[in-house]
Amino acid sequence: MPVLVASTPSLEEQVQELQRKLAEKEAEIANLATCLENRKREKVNEVSSSNTAITLQDIKELVAQGTKEYHATVSPPVLGYGNPYPSHYDSVPFPKGYQKPNFEKFDGINGSPHEHLAHLYSTCDETALNDALLIR
Repeated sequence: MPVLVASTPSLEEQVQELQRKLAEKEAEIANLATCLENRKREKVNEVSSSNTAITLQDIKELVAQGTKEYHATVSPPVLGYGNPYPSHYDSVPFPKGYQKPNFEKFDGINGSPHEHLAHLYSTCDETALNDALLIR
């Protein structure tokens, strides 16, 4: 069976063709960038021509608004005191007749933390078995 073989371009010809296509694409990208830059300039000119008079009061308001936005992102507002534990812990009731135990706060100097926790658990009795009551 006869097979027709077309002439294939050499490697150098293929590289030259790819370089030509690349140059065309680069020119197309440069043209699009120029068009985009021209559109931006037109928009800036439109905005600046419509807002020709900016007063000192307008500048002060813009600065104040920017400052508020900056502070809101840097330090979110505190809405009041919050407990350092989940809110559902407050709904767990203490046993009937429970009285808050009196014990010394651990100062980190006298005694060991293990002794302090052992004293805490023994003083709290049955509430030491419930995390919600122990934390409260």
